[in-house]
Amino acid sequence: MIPHHHFSSESGATQMRFQRLIFAVILACGVTACAKSVTGVTHTPPPLAYVRYINAVSDTFAMDLRAVDQVTYSQPFLNVAYRGLGDGNYQGYQAGSRHVRVFLDPSPSNNGVVVDPVVVSTVMADTTYTFTAGTYYTVVHVGSARAKTTKLWIIQDALPTQSAASVQYRIINVASVQGAVDVYVRADGTTPLSGTPTASSLAFQSPTAYLTQAPGPLVIRLTAPGTLAGVGAAAGYTLQAGTAGTTAADPIYGSLQGGSILTVFVFDATPVGKVGTTFAAPGVVYFPDVQPARTTSP
Repeated sequence: MIPHHHFSSESGATQMRFQRLIFAVILACGVTACAKSVTGVTHTPPPLAYVRYINAVSDTFAMDLRAVDQVTYSQPFLNVAYRGLGDGNYQGYQAGSRHVRVFLDPSPSNNGVVVDPVVVSTVMADTTYTFTAGTYYTVVHVGSARAKTTKLWIIQDALPTQSAASVQYRIINVASVQGAVDVYVRADGTTPLSGTPTASSLAFQSPTAYLTQAPGPLVIRLTAPGTLAGVGAAAGYTLQAGTAGTTAADPIYGSLQGGSILTVFVFDATPVGKVGTTFAAPGVVYFPDVQPARTTSP
């Protein structure tokens, strides 16, 4: 016979009172006496410089720029293709002496994202540079991978004062193979060229000062120095118009947006046998230095 266990009403009531007591203690701990601070600790960032990376090496595939001295405040720029700007544009880098290297990014067999440890550990450039707090820098990777002449050209950017009444731009030649070009800034790509170039015989690694124009069309046209023989696209390279700001969205830089500050880069064509995206002729790419003033609330 299976024994039966009998519980008195008194023992049941005691058990219920005990359960209520436990629940009350748990509830009290959750809202008052057992609560712990979750505010955390605020860490003040160190002094920062602002750094961006541009890949101007025409004869290989994408690159990674990494700081190898520390991880914090050392934004990497990954999988940056030729004629490309590292994601995020200017990024905060801890100021001071910093050790950076550039590595090959993808596998040469499929031009994909990092897959071959032997390839991605290949160092293409290695330098130590002292970045000054509050200063902006453009790090341009120039030269030839095949000739083993690549290097990092670090430009200290003296950004001009922003003005809502103008568009400001500079022109930098990073075409080591093409070399010097005459640069014309025009309102269209069809009117025959004449007159003095905006920048004459602009040599490799030679930036202009910032130039200013009222908001309006902006087309860069290249010729061989001292001639009207076109280099690159016959119709030139048109800067985007940009987008005006609203209360819901901030403006996007462009030729029609006052307050835009940008850099015009002149790049080489790519050689035969290059892996990935190729360019049959030298060309121009625009990158924003400063966006027009915000129109939304912070």
